[in-house]
Amino acid sequence: MKRPTLLATFVLTALVALIGVFAIGPSLQDTSAQDTATLGHPLVGTWLADTDPEDQTNALETFTFTSDGAYIAAEADGWVSLGSWEATGATTANLTIVSYESDEEGTNFGSVTIRATIEVAADGNSFTAQYTFEFTDPAGVSDGEAGPGTATGTRLVVEGPGTPVISLDELFASFEGTPEASPEATPTS
Repeated sequence: MKRPTLLATFVLTALVALIGVFAIGPSLQDTSAQDTATLGHPLVGTWLADTDPEDQTNALETFTFTSDGAYIAAEADGWVSLGSWEATGATTANLTIVSYESDEEGTNFGSVTIRATIEVAADGNSFTAQYTFEFTDPAGVSDGEAGPGTATGTRLVVEGPGTPVISLDELFASFEGTPEASPEATPTS
């Protein structure tokens, strides 16, 4: 598929999904699983988070806190985490994330639970958090929590597009011939 067609398909798919969210969203508002204390809380939104501020080389993660208490995170390596959060005050919250680990064959390695306390700054555009890890083996046995770790976050703000300095055709052409863009350039054994 040519890149302009791929881009058009992506844009059309995104628009259809957005229309679906607006069409279905209002009907789901009454089915919130969490307390309404999360509605209007300054934590609601998407954040660029640093889960190890002392390491200047680590990639940021993207956290989303929804108004109904759901948590979704995407790490730079593609790992996705899900959890729940609840307001504990006007600018504070608790978060719990549970992930299960397995290998390629599906062998259960147990779970990891992350528990965090979060405080949003007065301006609503940053947060700090303290968290712990708890590893549980497949039999449900844990040695307890480890920590605390520290995380910081900066609110992702909406920006309109700027003035382009290159066309999309030029951008995509710049990838041609690179190993990532050319499967035939990848050596096989």
